[in-house]
Amino acid sequence: EAMSGKKKGKLALYWAASCGGCEIAVLAISEKILDVAAAFDIVFWPCATDGKVRDVEKMADGEIDVCLFNGGIRTSEQEYMAQLLRRKAKVLVAFGSCAHEGCIPGLANLNNRQEVFDAVYRQQDSTENPRDARPEHETDMPEGKLYLPVFYDTLKTLGQTVPVDYYLPGCPPEADNILAAVTAIITGKLPPRGSVIGAATTVCDECKRTR
Repeated sequence: EAMSGKKKGKLALYWAASCGGCEIAVLAISEKILDVAAAFDIVFWPCATDGKVRDVEKMADGEIDVCLFNGGIRTSEQEYMAQLLRRKAKVLVAFGSCAHEGCIPGLANLNNRQEVFDAVYRQQDSTENPRDARPEHETDMPEGKLYLPVFYDTLKTLGQTVPVDYYLPGCPPEADNILAAVTAIITGKLPPRGSVIGAATTVCDECKRTR
């Protein structure tokens, strides 16, 4: 209703260093997803739609109204996408605890890049890697060079990488908080920039076990 008679907004969602639960959480708002669809055209959501990075690159700066960005920044590709979506989005939301404060992927910061690769590619009992091969940024092949994103020594949060407008924590964010945030964006009734939406609630509130 808030968007009736108005041009639909543009919404983007992106998934960086995280488990993907935040993407599923968006669907947890159930039939209210139809309200989101009525208010926004989803212009980029690699998890669910066939959007291309080159299409986002061609957009005007600020053309996307809202971007929900989940996950920390561990690779050069994720850093590039954070910078790109920051330029293209009027409102950038650090969506979920990994984007907000690192969460589980951030625990890898207890080790450096070399130690992480040793654990994954050498030390596991199930690993068969007699050549001790490791991911390389560039690999020469008969067809030409192949490229992988650079794996950084340290994971950073979204806010440590680009300016963030709002934070929506949770692992994943709760459906009520997602809906509240989307409703605020749709109606224009947003809190001051830099606010944490739903800071006082966690999924633990619903657990019947004693903390």
